[in-house]
Amino acid sequence: MRLFKEKLAWAAPIAVILIIALFSVNLFAQGNPQVKNLPAALIINDEGEHVETVKAAVEQMSKGVDGAQPMLAFTTEKEEDIEDLFNDKKYYAALVIPEGYNDSLQNVMTNNIPATLKIYINQGFNYTGANFAKTALNGLITQLSGQYSANFIQNMNGQQIDATKASVLVSPIVPEEQIFNPITASTANGSAPTLMAVPAWVGALIGGFILFLTTSSILKRELFTRKQTLRLMGEQVLFGVIVALFSGFTVATLGQLAEINMPSYLLVASFVSFAAFCFFLLVSAITAWIGKPAITLFMVVMLLGMGVLMTPQEMLPSFFVNFIRPWVPLRFASEGLREIFYFGSGFYTGGSFNTILGIGIVGLIIFVLSIFKPVKVPVQKED
Repeated sequence: MRLFKEKLAWAAPIAVILIIALFSVNLFAQGNPQVKNLPAALIINDEGEHVETVKAAVEQMSKGVDGAQPMLAFTTEKEEDIEDLFNDKKYYAALVIPEGYNDSLQNVMTNNIPATLKIYINQGFNYTGANFAKTALNGLITQLSGQYSANFIQNMNGQQIDATKASVLVSPIVPEEQIFNPITASTANGSAPTLMAVPAWVGALIGGFILFLTTSSILKRELFTRKQTLRLMGEQVLFGVIVALFSGFTVATLGQLAEINMPSYLLVASFVSFAAFCFFLLVSAITAWIGKPAITLFMVVMLLGMGVLMTPQEMLPSFFVNFIRPWVPLRFASEGLREIFYFGSGFYTGGSFNTILGIGIVGLIIFVLSIFKPVKVPVQKED
């Protein structure tokens, strides 16, 4: 029973609990996601009694059921603005009441042509979120169509139905879908940007930590002046460029071998390399100040981040949205690649690019400032 008396041995079960809890924390994000308040646009291009019915149905849907938050949160927009709004990722979808809808529904039984409500789907924003929004809007149209169908059948008073009118009588309103920023084939159902961004973080983490251990070993063997240390740090940054290029072009090459439908091999490789280098600077900065514990910190960040990368923030618990999602650097690489894959972006991807660049600049500054960190000078032993 000697081992049971050792305090360090009791650290093993405690460490297991902490590690399992860390790996399992994403169960809170993925275990039972609740779809709520997905942003959707309402575009009204007509007027009349039947248009008001649609607006009333949308208003009712926006209230939710039994006090729960609604699946969709509608905002009225103009059709000429919707493409820009989709590109800015303001909405997952839009319900459009087209011009002539009121007259079309008014005369549906005379013309034997169903009225049409349009659904615009911003697929590239987030595949999961866009699909939920599409399903909800189709459900709304089906509900409206069923109400009108019941009214038409009731008004017929048992009259015989012409075969040409039967389909219109059953479905007097039909949806017409149009996809914006489509998720292209062979991109893992929209997951390719995230799957290709993860190696950028992992490469930066491993490369940065190995170079930290290497430089630490050099500094232990030799007593450097600050100028010499600065030169060594410059070499470390240069090595970081090499690591980043290896990361980016390896990811792009493997993506090509996996037949991922990339918009441009060179563009993807360059962006991943850029993100990996900026992440490398961040990793180098933190490890320069706190040493080996930094590797644990960055692993925690990555593990916590994996649960929020592919899930719309509207489906995440508020804790993840407010305290985890904003602090996951990997998210910005994923969003940048999403811009490249589905929104026709070039190397500069807007906000995501700016954030990654900011991470790199801040990381570089903190890294350089570590030259002023107090260094413990080893005591020489006397013979």
